[in-house]
Amino acid sequence: MRGNGLPFRTCVLGRRGTSAFPWSLPDPAPVARPARRERPAPDRFRHRLDGDRLASRGLPAGTEVTVREGGRRPARGDLVLARAGDQAVVGVYDVRFGRPVLRWDRGGMWLGPAWDVVGVITAAEPPLLGA
Repeated sequence: MRGNGLPFRTCVLGRRGTSAFPWSLPDPAPVARPARRERPAPDRFRHRLDGDRLASRGLPAGTEVTVREGGRRPARGDLVLARAGDQAVVGVYDVRFGRPVLRWDRGGMWLGPAWDVVGVITAAEPPLLGA
C-alpha cells in the first residue's frame, strides 16, 4: 500500500502509454488534418490610365496597371480600380464620414452604391516614350 491507503497510484501524470489509473483506456487516435482546399486562380487584368490624375504617385497618362480581382480588401492609401457599368476609375482608396472615396491629385469622388471596388492594383508598367 502507498501513503494514501489506496492500492494503486493516484498520480495523473505518467509516462506516455502508461496509465496512472486502475482501469485501462485506449490511447487517443491521431487526429487527421482536414484536406486543404485549392483556391481558384485570381483573375488579373490590365487597365490603361487615360489621364494624369495620379502623376504625383509616379503614374502618368498611358500607364498600364495590373489589377487582381477578388484579392484582399482595400485599405486606406491603396491604389484601387473601381467600376460602375462601363465607367472605370483608378484612384487612392480612402474613407470619409464612413463612406468610401477615391482620391487623385486634383480631386476625388464618393463611391456610391452603384460603384464596385474591383481590386487593388498590384503592378504598374510605365508607358513607352514616343520617338
